[in-house]
Amino acid sequence: MKINLLVTGALYSSQSGYSALSFCRAAVAAGHTISQVFFYQDGVTQASRLSRPLDDEFEAVAQWSDFANECSVPLIICVSAGERRGLMANEQALDYELGHGSSHSSFSVAGLGVLHDASLVADRTVTFK
Repeated sequence: MKINLLVTGALYSSQSGYSALSFCRAAVAAGHTISQVFFYQDGVTQASRLSRPLDDEFEAVAQWSDFANECSVPLIICVSAGERRGLMANEQALDYELGHGSSHSSFSVAGLGVLHDASLVADRTVTFK
């Protein structure tokens, strides 16, 4: 089964990122394919390279990055949601003359059309709020 994920919950005020990653790992172990993980609304905070969790907390960026590298899954943050929350890639930051971007390099930036297109070809789209 081809699964598309949507994560909308904020990094430290929601379990959505942790739950979504656990789901992804279980789905891949069961033989399913994750086509992409799209981070929208407050979910874009999962991609911040500037977050510094405590030693006993979930390290979202590192865990998502490891998963994406191991399973070749694209991690995508919504361009509009990211900009509203101060999360952008280096290229965007340069466009706004802000220096360096704040999103981790494992995450790419795209519009909602990417989520739409992936949903059309996936067997399921699963949302974590």
